[in-house]
Amino acid sequence: MQGNGAMRIDNTPPALVAGLWCGVVLLAMIGVVAALGRGAFPADLTTRADPFREQLLRALHREDPFRLQRAVELSLVDGRFAAHPFVILLHVLPGGLFLLLAPLQFSSRIRNRHIRFHRWSGRLLVVTAFVTAFAGLYFGLLMPYGGLLEMAAIAFFGGLFLTAIGKAFVAIRRHEISRHREWMIRALAVALGISTVRLVALALDIALTPAAVRPALVFGLSLWTGWALTVGVAELWIAHTRSSVSTR
Repeated sequence: MQGNGAMRIDNTPPALVAGLWCGVVLLAMIGVVAALGRGAFPADLTTRADPFREQLLRALHREDPFRLQRAVELSLVDGRFAAHPFVILLHVLPGGLFLLLAPLQFSSRIRNRHIRFHRWSGRLLVVTAFVTAFAGLYFGLLMPYGGLLEMAAIAFFGGLFLTAIGKAFVAIRRHEISRHREWMIRALAVALGISTVRLVALALDIALTPAAVRPALVFGLSLWTGWALTVGVAELWIAHTRSSVSTR
């Protein structure tokens, strides 16, 4: 997969570009760590992490009105992964690899100095994208924890991810560099969005659970909010840089 053009943004403050890169790296790291954690503990990662949530709620003087049902909720979350360990590995391992490689596609230094690595890693990204996406759709559509709200989010953003990857691949085959760049940004945004979802879920859990908003609804709202924020930022960046990115 050929890369975007040189990331030379004429009217963008360097601090903004640096901040954007820091955000991308941070979200990618969160996603990779989460993927490794679920890969290592497919049956009970959420249960293992729950004591940290309890400590945070106590530190913030927040009460969980559903604490007596917490074990049941955790079993619902972890249970769907525990029942399908092979499918979860097909989701998290390629997904983690995608998050590691995709940001490198936007580095002009790597692209200019190591073009063969750039092209072959791009081809690998297409494969990992489709594997991780279809495995994620399997869980989100066939056994959703968050009900219809989760199903709708998974269908919409999963479809956007697959569409973006497909259009990016077609664009580069036609040597349409600018279109390729834009669709790859959208694909990366959806992939990074699951990390934003985790951060948003933590904030909404602290804010909404004490107000008796049920965990499944909090999860569904987190999916829509986290993905919408990340994809929205990506669209703003595309619009801002569309006329100033070189297409050589």
